[in-house]
Amino acid sequence: MAEKQKTPLLHSPHVGRHVLVWLNEVQNASLIQLESGEDEGSVQQVMKLWVRLSLLQTRRRPEIAVSSLLKHVLPVIGHRSLSGVTRLQLNRLFNILIADGKKEEARRVFSLCKQFLSWAEIQGYLDHSPLSAMKKRDIAGRSTPPGTRTLSDAEVWVFWHGLDEWELSEQCRWSLRLCLLSARRPDEVVQARKQEFNLESGIWRQGDRNKSQREHILPITPMMRTCIDALLRASPEDSPWLVPSPVTVSRSLSKGAITQALRRMIRADRGLGLEPFTTRDLRRTARSRLAALDTPNDVARKIMNHALEGIDRVYDTHNYLPQMQQALNALSDSIKTIIAAPSYHALTHRYQGEKLHLSERALLFMEP
Repeated sequence: MAEKQKTPLLHSPHVGRHVLVWLNEVQNASLIQLESGEDEGSVQQVMKLWVRLSLLQTRRRPEIAVSSLLKHVLPVIGHRSLSGVTRLQLNRLFNILIADGKKEEARRVFSLCKQFLSWAEIQGYLDHSPLSAMKKRDIAGRSTPPGTRTLSDAEVWVFWHGLDEWELSEQCRWSLRLCLLSARRPDEVVQARKQEFNLESGIWRQGDRNKSQREHILPITPMMRTCIDALLRASPEDSPWLVPSPVTVSRSLSKGAITQALRRMIRADRGLGLEPFTTRDLRRTARSRLAALDTPNDVARKIMNHALEGIDRVYDTHNYLPQMQQALNALSDSIKTIIAAPSYHALTHRYQGEKLHLSERALLFMEP
């Protein structure tokens, strides 16, 4: 009999190799192998079956969920009999994370455990899930509401010109600008490969290396091209990355590098002087400006790579490239007008007639 063809090892920059090895073993094992063994009936044995039959079928990034389970659940209760696991034992897992200030991770682990135990109950491994009566809000209270921070015209001016005055690498400087102009997440910028960019046709083929893992193509505007050209000049020719690591050119810069650079600029004694904001707020700012520029919602969703709503998810297969090009050009023109102003004093802050007042610690160049 021919040997079963093994599934290639998964690849992910988000987790350690041990997670991928564990997943690969589960993915390539037969159900007979997973259902039998010395640990039959244990949390670990049944969880492997759940990962194989459910998690791998429904999750875009199963490795992230498995990473949490391998770190916080299996080392503590993996050897225990599944039928003997109590709600108290499970809550102790969550409480350790809550006590360490890791509330979101505690909620994530709870959700995964609840899904697993619910599946085990349906399959017949359990008579009743010990977490069936609990909800996510029972873990460290309600989740933190989504952020609402966006940059005003005056703040965009300070952010853009402040990047030139601060001691930053060219990679960080132009990556942050590209995040704003393209409405991309920081990892989508710093982990971009040079081969993704067709500068002749003005297209960025990002592929499916994004949070949603949907194939994504983005038009390149002239201002985005300026950022890309600057990043290409700063990247060694032998590196495949648009934003390579300064230590190892065969690797991309970590998304934490530009996040930390922005944080330092804001918190420093002679920093930007603005209210705190993050790289995610740059993406939110771009999305809000698209709305202010009367961009149709479907076009804005395509730019953000969000799924269309309702039945449009099934029937609307248009790539929206011409409409995205028009909308991103309008966004770039808006930002170009802002940064061309002689000073942030000439720009509106949040409401018509309101002006931005920087703190005393702001960079001296900000004042006329």
